[in-house]
Amino acid sequence: MLKHLLPLGTRDEFGRQAQTKQQLISVIQAHFKRRGLTPIATPLLENQAVFEPYQMGNYQLYRLLGPDGQTLVLRPDLTLPVARFISATKVPLPQKFSYIGDIFRVSRRLSGSYNQMTQAGVELIGYASLKAELECLTIANQLSSELIDDAVEIELGDAQFAQQVVASVTSDAATQQAILTALFNKQIPQYQALIASYRQQPLYDFLVKWPRLFGQPQAIFEQLAQAPLPTCVTSTLNRLRQVVAWMQTTMPSQSVSIDLSSQAPQKYYTGLTFRGFSQVGGDYLFSGGRYDRLLTNFQAEAEPAVGMGINVDLLTSLAAPTEPAAPRQLIYFEPEQWATAEARLARTPNTSLSLAPTREQAELEAQRMGATLVDLTKGAEA
Repeated sequence: MLKHLLPLGTRDEFGRQAQTKQQLISVIQAHFKRRGLTPIATPLLENQAVFEPYQMGNYQLYRLLGPDGQTLVLRPDLTLPVARFISATKVPLPQKFSYIGDIFRVSRRLSGSYNQMTQAGVELIGYASLKAELECLTIANQLSSELIDDAVEIELGDAQFAQQVVASVTSDAATQQAILTALFNKQIPQYQALIASYRQQPLYDFLVKWPRLFGQPQAIFEQLAQAPLPTCVTSTLNRLRQVVAWMQTTMPSQSVSIDLSSQAPQKYYTGLTFRGFSQVGGDYLFSGGRYDRLLTNFQAEAEPAVGMGINVDLLTSLAAPTEPAAPRQLIYFEPEQWATAEARLARTPNTSLSLAPTREQAELEAQRMGATLVDLTKGAEA
């Protein structure tokens, strides 16, 4: 019957999967607390206008009609609701926020993606210093090491580099957008056709190599040094070099790469971007960067900001196995023995109380669970 079916793109979580996810969330929350981040929770429902700067890609919004006729959406993102909160409440800045919550995006049918995902994140609002980016990279590095066994690579980029380079080639906005779209989507034949008219420009050789401009930092910097790039990207490249040098000194075992031919995670990003991925996982474990103009969607005054979202569901699927659990025990007891059963429960790992009314039913419960039955009614040691 239809009433028993889940909506497409959703799933139930229970048992070991749910337990692992809750354990990861606890670890993430504890890490955020140690670093002095202030927890924030925003509602699942927001006005659609909140997400005007949001780049949906292959997703669509869940839309609902509010009681007053306004269009509401299930939040597809948690950064913009935080920006809306800051603008509405006028909280003093700077502020360091953290969150964990569900987001909702309608994915393409048969894409294999879920429409409901759990995301953790960090929003550092009011910080213009590069220290804000370094804080996010530190959190990403530490959490990755703590939560999963697989090696994680951090990929660095910049939200403005591509726009600045293309703008130096042509002033036509439509052509700029066409070149960027083909570049970001790796539509190589279309991209090559679009740049063909610039063969006589000094930057043409770089444009030809650009779709493959990703890899180890040293190799990328060597290629960039040979290209006659516009002076407007100098500060961008200096910042990338500074971050790479800092990572190599501060977290020398962290694998790092550079990609200057991919699109920023969101169109509201304005500076350094970063993504983290595992060779085992099929998606990014985390992504973020600087977005200094984010608040201009809600107020006239801009504020510097850096943020990062963490894919809790992907982390759960890749979570490092915990230490072997102690043999499971199930305690059978009479109501008057509750205090004794509680005492044993408190000091014995991997133990639970049997709420079965009879020993026979408790034995069946223990058999189903693969647990050893401890019968306190027969004078078992408390």
